[in-house]
Amino acid sequence: MGQLVSTFQWQTGITATGLTQTIYYLILPWLLVHAAQMISRRRLRLLWPWVVVPATLVFLLTLAVVSLGLFVLIDHPGFPLISALIAALLLAASDPSWSSQLVQRQRSLLVLLEGEGIWVEFFALVGLMVLIKAGSLEELRIAEFALTFTRLLVSSLLLAWLLSYIVRPLIRWNPGLTLPLAYLSFWGAEWALGLPGAAVCLLLVLLSRPQLARGGSQSIEEGARLGADLLVLILGFSLTLSMFTERYWVMLAAIGLCLLARLPVLWATTRGLNHPLTQNSASLWWQLPVHGPVTLALVLSIPVSVTAWWTIQAACYGVILFELLIQRPLAARSVSGS
Repeated sequence: MGQLVSTFQWQTGITATGLTQTIYYLILPWLLVHAAQMISRRRLRLLWPWVVVPATLVFLLTLAVVSLGLFVLIDHPGFPLISALIAALLLAASDPSWSSQLVQRQRSLLVLLEGEGIWVEFFALVGLMVLIKAGSLEELRIAEFALTFTRLLVSSLLLAWLLSYIVRPLIRWNPGLTLPLAYLSFWGAEWALGLPGAAVCLLLVLLSRPQLARGGSQSIEEGARLGADLLVLILGFSLTLSMFTERYWVMLAAIGLCLLARLPVLWATTRGLNHPLTQNSASLWWQLPVHGPVTLALVLSIPVSVTAWWTIQAACYGVILFELLIQRPLAARSVSGS
C-alpha cells in the first residue's frame, strides 16, 4: 500500500512534519511509560552493575563506531558529521521490547535488557535534543556541547525527581492517573522549559512507581502494543524502493557497524567475568535484537529539517528490519530449542 501511494502520487493529506510530531508527542510518551512500568526495580537494584557497565560501554562504542564509520563510508558533503552522530545516537538508544517477549521466564536476562534500555535511552534522548537543535557542528563546539548536554541532563534529572514527590501520592491514590501525568510532564518539559520531555517522562514514571508490579496496567500495555503496531505500519508506508536501490549500502554498513560495536563487549562480558546469567541466557544475550518500538518512534520523529534526514532514516531502517526479520526469528528459534 505504501508503494502504491508513492507510485501513483495519491494525496493522503498527511504531511511529514505532522506525522513526526504526532509520533513524538502522542505515541512515544505511551511507549516510554510502558517501558518504565515493565522493569522490575527489585531485581534492578541487585543487578545494576551488570546493567550499567556493559550498557555504557556498548552505548559509547556504538556512538563512536557508527558515527565515524558512516561518516567515513558515506563521505560526501551532503552527510556531515552531525548527521552521522544523530544516526549513531538513534542506534545507540536500546529498546528491547521485541526481545523481552522471548525471554519472559529468564528474569535476570530480562532485567539486563530492560535496564540497558532505560539507562541508555536517557542519555540518547538528551543528546538528540542537543544535536537536532544545533543544526551543525560548526555552530556547536565541543565545550559548548558538553555544557549544554550536562545542563539538560541535570535539569531533567532534577525536574523528574521534584515532580515525583507530587506525582507519587496521586498515582498511589489513583493508578489510572499514571498516563495523563506522564503526558503532562512530557509536554510541559518540552514546551514550557525546553527540556527533553521524553527523558523527563521516562524518569518520572520510573521514580514514581517504586512498588510497581511487573506487567503494569493492562490498558497501558495494550496501548503500547497498539502504538508499536502503528509504528510498524508507518514504517511500511515510509519505506521506498529507492531507499533499497540507492541506500542499500548505507543499510548494510549500519548493520555491520552496530554488530561490531555490541557483540564483542557482550561476548567478553559473558566469557571473561563472573556474570549472573545461566549459560543459556548468556548465549542469548548477544543474539537478541535491541532496537524496538521506542527506537523506531525516535527514527520516525526526526524533523525533516535535519541534514541528510533520508539517509539517517535509511541507516536506522536497515538495522531495525535486520533485527525484526532476521535476528529476532533466529533468537526465537534458540529460545524454543533451549
